Amino acid sequence: MTMRARGMIPSRGGAWSALASAAIFAVAFPPFKLLLPAFLCLIPIAVFVARLADDDGGAAEAARVGFWFGFLGYGANLYWIAVALLLYTKLALLGYVASLIWLAPVVALTMLALYFARKVSGWPLAILLPIVWTASELVFNYLNDLSFPWLPLGLAVAHVPLLAQVADISGVRGVSFCIATVNGFLADAWLIRSDRRAMTARIAGALIIVAAVGAYGEWRITTIQLRPLARIAIIQPDIPEEVKLTTEDPSAHVGKLVAMTRTELSRSSPDLVVWPEAALDRFLWQYPAWLDSLRSAVAARPTPMIVGFMDSSDPRRTPFMYYNAALLTDPRGYVSPQPPYRKHYLVPIVERVPFVNPEWFRGVDYFGGFSRGTSEEPFHLDFGTVGVLICYESIFPQLSRDYAEQGTSVLLNITNDAWFQRSSAPYQHFAHLSLRAIENRVPIVRAANTGISGWIDPLGRVRAQTPIFVPRTETYTIEVTATRTLYTRVGDWLGTLCLIATLGFMTASWLSARRRRRLETS
Repeated sequence: MTMRARGMIPSRGGAWSALASAAIFAVAFPPFKLLLPAFLCLIPIAVFVARLADDDGGAAEAARVGFWFGFLGYGANLYWIAVALLLYTKLALLGYVASLIWLAPVVALTMLALYFARKVSGWPLAILLPIVWTASELVFNYLNDLSFPWLPLGLAVAHVPLLAQVADISGVRGVSFCIATVNGFLADAWLIRSDRRAMTARIAGALIIVAAVGAYGEWRITTIQLRPLARIAIIQPDIPEEVKLTTEDPSAHVGKLVAMTRTELSRSSPDLVVWPEAALDRFLWQYPAWLDSLRSAVAARPTPMIVGFMDSSDPRRTPFMYYNAALLTDPRGYVSPQPPYRKHYLVPIVERVPFVNPEWFRGVDYFGGFSRGTSEEPFHLDFGTVGVLICYESIFPQLSRDYAEQGTSVLLNITNDAWFQRSSAPYQHFAHLSLRAIENRVPIVRAANTGISGWIDPLGRVRAQTPIFVPRTETYTIEVTATRTLYTRVGDWLGTLCLIATLGFMTASWLSARRRRRLETS
């Protein structure tokens, strides 16, 4: 075995395949609004792995190619991790590279699974590729403290709701499955391109998948009935993250939110006002005057508010725990007796250092030591129930589904995307909401500190959105539907089946190799 085979460097053909797939993958997601890249990005690497399996090439080569595809493809899309972490540490670049080194092995395992599935079954890529890729997306979703399902293939078509409506059947995993199936058909067409008739049949298969998904989308968009529910106002104060981190008087920021709220209430009559994540970025027991600020915000026109704030356990008791949370006020601005919502899914490193005791970080203000909420009780208002997603909880389909199972009327995403600055992250982050809306047929309203704020209807259509880094207040008339989806009732059934099938391929390959070794030694 050569030194190269034992190391991390793929062959020349493998390197070019990984680079080609990564380059297409890099432009498949927001802020790019291209459609073709998502349906092409897996072809080069899938073709290489299939040939490797068909020609009895080494499995390690499939893993190496997958690793570099993941490292380069995710690296191009997630460069904003370095931009964001730079606000906290000069080691931001190391944090970014560490994130890629954590993500890339999952893609390596995905290509390894594809290799073994092809080798043991000989099935076409149109069947195998969507199974193993969808299984890998499910894995990204459930890695405990390291879960990071930020770039499912389905996100690439979120800006085209017509092609995303199948999410109401099987969640985002179903959208990704369809896209990967098209990639598989086209990869098969390339592999058998010497047979024109067979190649044409594979291309036709890809087109049929797209047409069927589009036809289903058209049917859902034209048949689902929407009705008005409530008027919800969002406040986008546009306070840069470096200002939030260095200010000596955070009350000035609260004063800005109060003034903007008063202005919006004077020109509209909303049923609810929403402030962004960490609008009150200190503990209320440290700044009791902020309770007066909440009341003064709605003094002229009584209206309930949902406000992002820092919640905590009793500071006189140990262990002291603090939370990224949201509270509800009554129409007069008094804190509601309904318990606050405490964020479940914490940003790795920034909010919670994975796999370590958060007590170790209690001495560092608001970094690494956040505690995790456990209740998913929606807020109850006169017009219905409201579920809150804080920051990147919007990328976890299961939380939105939990709310929908409880009959939640509206989802609110409150976030502070200021730390993303002017990168691609705010656009990628916002795009997830279209998928959450379609999966459960619920409208979603978003209030972001620096944008993008807006609202998305139950069909996944962006009905309004604000520019980033501009102070803005808006009131939206939210529409709902009585439709209850298969995904809400059943959950991530497709992803689960794909994971079971992938494990089955891996097990069959292991048993086959074991049987071969026995025959060779007998």
